[in-house]
Amino acid sequence: MTYVDLVLERLSTDDEREALIGGDTRLTRAQARDLLFRLADGLARRGIGPGDGVAAYVGNTPEAVLLVVAVHLLGARLVYVPPEPGPSELKALIERAEVSGVVVDPEFSTRLDGWHLADLPGDPVERTPAPSFTTVMYTGGTTGLPKLAVHRDDSRWSAFSQTPPMNMLCNTLITHGSGAGACQLALVTGSKLVLGPSTFDADTFVRLARDEQINATMFVPPMMYEVLDHPECPGPQFGVVIVGGSPLAPKRLRQAIEKWGPVVNQGYGMTEAKAITMMPATSVDLSRPDTLRTVGKPNPLTEVEIRDGNVWVRGPFVMEGYWGEPPLSETADGWFNTGDMGHLDSDGFLYLNDRSKDVIVTGRTSDNVYSRLLDDFVVTLPGIREAAAVGRPDEALGEVVHLFLVAEGPDVDVDRIRDSVVAELGELYQPRGVTVLPRLPLTKVGKVDKRKLRSLFR
Repeated sequence: MTYVDLVLERLSTDDEREALIGGDTRLTRAQARDLLFRLADGLARRGIGPGDGVAAYVGNTPEAVLLVVAVHLLGARLVYVPPEPGPSELKALIERAEVSGVVVDPEFSTRLDGWHLADLPGDPVERTPAPSFTTVMYTGGTTGLPKLAVHRDDSRWSAFSQTPPMNMLCNTLITHGSGAGACQLALVTGSKLVLGPSTFDADTFVRLARDEQINATMFVPPMMYEVLDHPECPGPQFGVVIVGGSPLAPKRLRQAIEKWGPVVNQGYGMTEAKAITMMPATSVDLSRPDTLRTVGKPNPLTEVEIRDGNVWVRGPFVMEGYWGEPPLSETADGWFNTGDMGHLDSDGFLYLNDRSKDVIVTGRTSDNVYSRLLDDFVVTLPGIREAAAVGRPDEALGEVVHLFLVAEGPDVDVDRIRDSVVAELGELYQPRGVTVLPRLPLTKVGKVDKRKLRSLFR
């Protein structure tokens, strides 16, 4: 069974149970099923069928969630479009995706021509799901123009068919891997899915968590940090919290577990390779710091190898390849280089040292400084809320360490920070410059944007 079969099965029972909530819209299962079929009919009337490409330039709305299912119901190729490109980049992305149509939310309609989502629904014609479909997702784009990662339908969702329904709050963009996954998980389990705004806001999270009795949610780390720092941070009401997108600072993971209990699960994946590892909350031992740093063991069916310090993965959750390029099966026997650097311990737990592009090469012997190791240590120091280390160009040493900080108060003792870093990590890691910011810049999917920080030195 595909996830579409499971979604239709859930939406065909308990008609009056709430299924989707976003903004002022609240849909029961019966209403969601009706809208799903009407969206599919609207697409079919516009000539969309198996294999055709449909670009979704949408925000976090119930209609957009059902549009995704409608495209897959027809066996078409869904192309998620990121929300923030400029006009020229947006045009280039659409052209590269080779789509037959573009569906746009009203809030985006001034930036791109297409079929308005509000005008799309046709008649509620019931349809049998297509046997297969394709999803294309744009990569984060932190190293340049985003690429298009191609994923075929998989059967992983059948493993969740017996999972009890939850009240799930989706905080990330539904056009991002974690947001799309959260939506699919909610739909296949028959959960009530509550959509947060397209731009995360901790005040809104706190309100929705309270009012909608949320017991399951998913974050990228900076979002979770904002909630933990909120004066009205929810107590231990969650049954499951999943965090992914970038590694968690051990200090913050400890804080989350102490606040919410052993429910915080750290996942490791990316647009090109979903569900690589999972570190269940029940495996975290607060008395063992190493269990706070690992991203867990490989998920079933996923292989992980370390080659020259780089993390390579293979399995059914890894993309087929990039759109317009040869598939991985032809170029690398299905293996994908994640771009992360890490190691496996003797028990099979994976530890991430850094992104290869974020390693700072410095010193007279061109040694590697792993910026994540430095980031994680600095946030353990009193008065430091967030930290991001990058390489600053230096004529003599190639690069030197520059540290960006978000502090809890106005007074930051830079000398104390430098001394602490040297005492813990050694002279190589000593920051040669420190900049205090009100907040760190984030990418559109909520990761710290180190590329933007590095651009400050150009």
